[in-house]
Amino acid sequence: MNNIFEKLTQRFVPVTKESARIYRSKIGKFQGWISVFVNSILFIIKFFIGLTINSISLMADAIHTLSDVVSSSVVIWGFHEAEKPADVEHPYGHGRIEYIATLIIAILLCVAGIEFIEASIRRIANPTPLTSEWWMVMILLGTIVIKEIIARYAEFLSAKIASGTLRADAWHHRSDAISSFLVVGAMIAGKFGYYAVDGWAGLGVAVFLIYIGYTIAKEAIDDLIGKPPTEEEVEEIRQIVTHLDGVLGAHDIVIHSYGKDKFVSMHVEINADETPERAHDIAEYVENVLTEKLGAEPTVHMDPVQPDNPKVHEVTHYLNENWIGDDRITDIHDIRIVETDKHKVILFGINIEQTMLKKQIVACCNELENAVEKEFQGYEVNIKVSPLYRF
Repeated sequence: MNNIFEKLTQRFVPVTKESARIYRSKIGKFQGWISVFVNSILFIIKFFIGLTINSISLMADAIHTLSDVVSSSVVIWGFHEAEKPADVEHPYGHGRIEYIATLIIAILLCVAGIEFIEASIRRIANPTPLTSEWWMVMILLGTIVIKEIIARYAEFLSAKIASGTLRADAWHHRSDAISSFLVVGAMIAGKFGYYAVDGWAGLGVAVFLIYIGYTIAKEAIDDLIGKPPTEEEVEEIRQIVTHLDGVLGAHDIVIHSYGKDKFVSMHVEINADETPERAHDIAEYVENVLTEKLGAEPTVHMDPVQPDNPKVHEVTHYLNENWIGDDRITDIHDIRIVETDKHKVILFGINIEQTMLKKQIVACCNELENAVEKEFQGYEVNIKVSPLYRF
């Protein structure tokens, strides 16, 4: 089916030389207009049949479909706003409007669910005879197939452009298909005299709406507040950078996402013997490669290290053998040695496990510091703990 979806997309939204932001916006709006058109027709069909047979579950399902029209309109609006370039008031662009659009969709789902809980309970308490016909059941089965196809197409497009909004819209369509399936069951039960099933089906649809709305809202809020990058995102950046000429290591990676736009900052280790001009060239090279391969806006901080210092090798070996496997520590980096006539210092940074409390972090650092000072007597130890948002 993905091949059919790809051909359909290429037919109506062909890849051009436009920017990735513009193409992404076109994909999102295209899917939105398809949803508006199809759902408008399905709403009319469902609501007409629901009024004809006086089915609370079917009318709830019709309103659910109408909410799909509204949510798809929100999708169109969200992508329209997100394609706007950065300006003075929004220097990071408008990409996070997409998260707001996703949140609005989730709220609409929850509101619709809450409204139909009350109506469904009334129908359970006072069952009303249904006079559905088999042709009505077949029509509803057909709408289920259509909605599932639209949901899968939205999922296909969401993967194509990495859009949480389209993924949320896909679940909105799928929840409509599931609710319609419950309604079909209620209609069939009603034909055999089990009229209360209509109310129970309506209640099931309402609860499902609220659950899906909550799940989508949580994801949207996490995106708005700022959730951590995935391990795959961090590791991809690390692998790209550490394989570049002149780079000895990479750490303290930070990723900020604004819709499709990403801003990356990181520390890159280079040989301390490099000239300032060479260090500058390496930093620019790293930034250019990240921009080319990931489309990100990078900022690179250079950390000079001493790979040829024998004492650095001793400290590195000790830390790797005794501490890199500690569950509390995720990375040890930037190992340096300062030796003067007055004092000797071992300096390095660590990343810690994100669930640790402040007192646990302090205890871990004290334990590590004491162990290193005992192993390398005569040296002070200075440990820098990276913030939780650095990886």
